[in-house]
Amino acid sequence: MSKLNMLVSVIIGSFIGAVLGVLFAPDKGERTRKQLSKKSDEYTDMVRSEFDDFVKTMRKKYETALDDTEDIINKGKSKAEDLRNEVKKAMK
Repeated sequence: MSKLNMLVSVIIGSFIGAVLGVLFAPDKGERTRKQLSKKSDEYTDMVRSEFDDFVKTMRKKYETALDDTEDIINKGKSKAEDLRNEVKKAMK
């Protein structure tokens, strides 16, 4: 299981557990709704933060891959140019 899938599973499981715990707790309806709202906000913030971290990580990996690709292309062009020059010299 990937880290992202595991993280999502833990978050969802925690949220469901919190909701069920609050629903079955012997409290008044209004207080229960406030607790649910508060927990929902907390989990939303946590998911948003984790998602932002995930996006930052993926962006860095993308940029690194793009830089590596550009380096490989430039090296290939340079080698092709060198080979072309060698062929020209050999043809003379």
